[in-house]
Amino acid sequence: MVLSLILAESSIELVPNELVHHPAILKWAQKKRKDPHTLILDQTYHHSAILRLGPRGIGRGRPDIPHLSLLLALGSPLSLAGGLNCFVHTRDNEIIKVDAKARLPRNTDRFTSLLEQLYQERVVPPTGRPLLSIKHRTIGDLVDEISGEAIALTTQGTPKRMDEVAVKLNEDRNPILMVGGFPRGHFSEEALSKVKESYRIHDHGLEAWTVVARAIYDYERAIGLGETLPKN
Repeated sequence: MVLSLILAESSIELVPNELVHHPAILKWAQKKRKDPHTLILDQTYHHSAILRLGPRGIGRGRPDIPHLSLLLALGSPLSLAGGLNCFVHTRDNEIIKVDAKARLPRNTDRFTSLLEQLYQERVVPPTGRPLLSIKHRTIGDLVDEISGEAIALTTQGTPKRMDEVAVKLNEDRNPILMVGGFPRGHFSEEALSKVKESYRIHDHGLEAWTVVARAIYDYERAIGLGETLPKN
């Protein structure tokens, strides 16, 4: 049994056309020696440009969220044991599949550059075993392909301890855990329509990477992973 982690509606996107001529975008493109159309929108460097989007810019340009979440997930005992599949669904309905053996850059700028390569090549590396691949598909397409029952973690869900949620995940043959890859707000109705149940695991909103770490740890305990370590 393998747990599928979906970082849903993540704040990853190419610089929108309406912003490609903004000075902050052009300056960053010149520094990276890239076409501004091929850049990943990044709040760290493009904040003044994102402000031009007004309310539409809230929560956009945060590739650091899926980056940190993936580092924690891929480095977990569950992943090392072959029990975890990771997917990133973006706000523009791109699905990024992450190979369990992928060694992602520890630096977010390098991770963003890797995403820019991925958007151009559609697979990284372009030859050999793909460590990252991307397809234009909806989150509904992905859930249907995995063919399992999805549980979402959201502040709008039913209150339940994470260890109890982990037990429920362990009851399904193809468990799917959906965590928001955005900094604030809630899942769209489209995303929620594909989940069986949604839960709130804390009284306060937690960062996505914190949710991922807690969820994977409690799931490992639910399946008994690591409980047979030899005694000293």
